[in-house]
Amino acid sequence: MALTDDRNPMYSESDPGPSDPGPRGGEYDRQPPQDIAAEQSVLGGMLLSKDAVADVIEALGPDDFYRPAHQAIYDVVLDLYGRGEPADPITVSAELERRGELGRVGGAPYLHTLIATVPTAANAGYYAEIVSEKAVLRRLVEAGTRIVQYGYGAAAADGANIDEVVDRAQAAIYDVTERRTSEDYVALEELLQPTMDEIDAIASRGGQSQGIPTGFADFDDLTNGLHPGQMIIVAARPGVGKALALDTPLATPDGWTTMGEVRPGDRLIGANGRPTTVVAATEVMAGRPCYEVEFSDGTVILADAEHQWLTDTRASRRSTSGPAVRTTEELAATVRCETADRRANHSIGTTAPLQLPERDLPLHPYALGAWLGDGHSASARFTTADPEIICYLEAEAGLLVQRRGEMSYTLRLVPSDPVEYRSCEVCGEPFLPQTSQVRTCGRSCGGKVRFQSSPVPAPTCPDCGRPSTGMRLCQACRNEHGSVQAILRTLGVLGDKHIPVDYLRASVEQRRALLAGLLDTDGTVNHSGAVQFAVTSKVLAEQTRELIVSLGYRCALTTKRVKGRSEETSTEYILGFTTQDRVFWLQRKHLLQKERLTNVRVRPHLRYIVDVRPVPSVPVRCVEVDAPDHLYLAGRSMVPTHNSTLGLDFARSASIKHGLTSVIFSLEMSRTEIVMRMLSAEARIRLADMRGGKMSDDDWTRLARRMSEVSEAPLFVDDSPNMTMMEIRAKARRLKQRNDLKLVVLDYLQLMTSGKRVESRQQEVSEFSRQMKLLAKEIEVPVIAISQLNRGPEQRTDKRPMLSDLRESGSLEQDADLVILVNRPDAWERDDPRAGEADLIIAKHRAGPTATITVAHQLHYSRFVDLSHD
Repeated sequence: MALTDDRNPMYSESDPGPSDPGPRGGEYDRQPPQDIAAEQSVLGGMLLSKDAVADVIEALGPDDFYRPAHQAIYDVVLDLYGRGEPADPITVSAELERRGELGRVGGAPYLHTLIATVPTAANAGYYAEIVSEKAVLRRLVEAGTRIVQYGYGAAAADGANIDEVVDRAQAAIYDVTERRTSEDYVALEELLQPTMDEIDAIASRGGQSQGIPTGFADFDDLTNGLHPGQMIIVAARPGVGKALALDTPLATPDGWTTMGEVRPGDRLIGANGRPTTVVAATEVMAGRPCYEVEFSDGTVILADAEHQWLTDTRASRRSTSGPAVRTTEELAATVRCETADRRANHSIGTTAPLQLPERDLPLHPYALGAWLGDGHSASARFTTADPEIICYLEAEAGLLVQRRGEMSYTLRLVPSDPVEYRSCEVCGEPFLPQTSQVRTCGRSCGGKVRFQSSPVPAPTCPDCGRPSTGMRLCQACRNEHGSVQAILRTLGVLGDKHIPVDYLRASVEQRRALLAGLLDTDGTVNHSGAVQFAVTSKVLAEQTRELIVSLGYRCALTTKRVKGRSEETSTEYILGFTTQDRVFWLQRKHLLQKERLTNVRVRPHLRYIVDVRPVPSVPVRCVEVDAPDHLYLAGRSMVPTHNSTLGLDFARSASIKHGLTSVIFSLEMSRTEIVMRMLSAEARIRLADMRGGKMSDDDWTRLARRMSEVSEAPLFVDDSPNMTMMEIRAKARRLKQRNDLKLVVLDYLQLMTSGKRVESRQQEVSEFSRQMKLLAKEIEVPVIAISQLNRGPEQRTDKRPMLSDLRESGSLEQDADLVILVNRPDAWERDDPRAGEADLIIAKHRAGPTATITVAHQLHYSRFVDLSHD
């Protein structure tokens, strides 16, 4: 195929450009890469020596030859060699004549020409490499031509899917390296012999698995292992999910939502202070063991037993091991250190300052903070004895501060540009107009002006354009933002002091200015250098605490009884936090804080878990976010909290026990968590002990013994957040090319996203299912997809899952070659007589019978094991 370009070249023919050694004219009319002499030498060597045939067939196929005549000769030589007959000019000529192709290749003399051309048959293998390289280059040219057509075709077609075009282009390049051709169809007679060879090989092994072994003997006996091109679904109810109570507050960039209200696509805030997107959410789950987790700052969060927390222990704080992910149940068992004082063991760091964009606020944050601290609730007046605060209000907030009495001031907006004098259009005398349309001085000139100029339009408001005097705002604008008091009324804080949500989700600089206004008027510094803020309004206290926490500080809240005018104002709420940052604008308070912190060591901003107590079960739910650390903020004090074992067992069996390359694409667990679970399973160390720093000397010995074997395993882990199917396919192709990939595990399906709008989630999952099946066939490896079941099993008496319980799409059932449903009887009844067992229900088996395989679950080791062998 020749490709022409009718556009002007970048360089003229006389100027070949910086990297082109010759003229560019006719560049696309070149012949495809080829080496006829090398092809002739390969065929001549094969006609001279049977050993040369053996060397060549490992490197070349018939389609690697450029000339069709050479393809026909090569095909005949292979056929004769396969039948055990000699391949020389006489026999090859006879076979070509029988097929009616002798004249097409140039007749018998051409075969003798091939023999005369070859220098020596011993170098046939090297000649074959030359022919192979030219064939790859030709396929690359063909792939490039197809990619150019894809690009121009997508540009010409409205609404073309760019991701699909890119994926087809990647597949074209992959086909080049795999030396495939467009003719993938094969006649039945050509398939019979390879199939018979495979049947014979299975029989010679005594029926043992030829596919990827799973590590479960009964399972491998039933399925003969996992085979290339298969799509396997492993599904279970999220019985070991990680969930919070439905009324748990979750921080968002615009305020708050709850665990029960959040949906995929919503925005939450991650532990790094940046917005993060919810990519998946579970259904509401009931009947799960629940605990109340109480923190040292008074926060209480209700979570289920398997919810995960990123915590430090006393041991990890003393070392450099760093925090680890632990479940609520693990926290309950290790909440206190085994010391005489029974001090708190686990701690969780505070969130980073919320990184949010600057907002267009109607009143400067410092002015609002000063008014909330010492202002009159019903007006724009406030009280202060510090002239420095007045300076900040005028210089930074841009307000006019008018003195009303001793330490009493009124906040006003700086008036707009003063009205300028005009010249009367009749007499020319200067005058001060009262409205914008007045053009005369008003003496006797008013009646005369109508004879000298045309009528003027009615005056309008300079802000909204509605009727007004033209010099001032209309009444509606004056009521809304014409004065400081009007702005306070619009914000809803007059008579109800609180911090509007726009100020709590403003930028870091704006929130710091708001906090400075509050602390300059009502803040103090205690003897140890801690900053304190006291107020009798519970709402204002909680919002100020939220403001402090959003800036990355750990804030404690205490109360005490005071004499107030009512019961509501008889409780004082005292907020306290310690920092070396400048939080006061008022110089005297800042210097006092600095002085009292001189010899004080400011501890890291940690909140300790002081109690984990079981409570009656409540409905719970979990979400997954696309943050790299899988953390999001829960509770009003913004506690960072964290977001499937059988697939990991398959990967362990393939890579660690049998040295086969496998990859885990994990959209749920981090790579560190996967490796920790794998080490727990291999070394038989309790995962809770590994996470809690309670490993014994024997545990360390077993871990060291297994480390060398695990480290040599060809297992790859990719925990990139929010991966699309196209990214997974591209990565799997590369691993297949470079590392001879044998197994792909995707954990898990419900967390995948296409990154584009779709009509329904079912349609999106159907497309994922189709692409996974195509991936399995394209790279010829089994693909295991971890999935969730719907709530169907919970409605049945025996709680046993069925094939119809697969979530979100019937396409999973349709496309899969093998569907494995995991059932643990003791997940529903702790005292079940089959406690410790798990059923692997083979609900669909395209290549054989269905059955139920019973294995043992050792979840404390993060693994399933074969009952008959372990």
